[in-house]
Amino acid sequence: LVIHGQVCDVTCFLNEHPGGEEVLLEQARGDATESFEDVGHSSEAREVLKQYYIGDVPLNDFKPGSGGLPCKDPPKSNTCKSCWSCWIFPIIDHVLLGILYHYYTAES
Repeated sequence: LVIHGQVCDVTCFLNEHPGGEEVLLEQARGDATESFEDVGHSSEAREVLKQYYIGDVPLNDFKPGSGGLPCKDPPKSNTCKSCWSCWIFPIIDHVLLGILYHYYTAES
């Protein structure tokens, strides 16, 4: 969650949240500041939130009250689509696992 520009990982708190995990999950993608303040959380709840602080959202990436974090476009690289290593390594892994499985089960 992002509350007052601070990122909090509340994953471990989902089951303990008095309002239910759905409330937290609904706010997971954007700025939850307004919702957090509208509920009128106690000072104890604010202290609990500090336990889950993991960092700040860079100001150039986030505008409070915007309702969401910007989506960054993924790099426009097609290297993996034609790259042989994207498909050859998984095949080699599976072949080796098959050989090892056959070797160990044959000795038993």
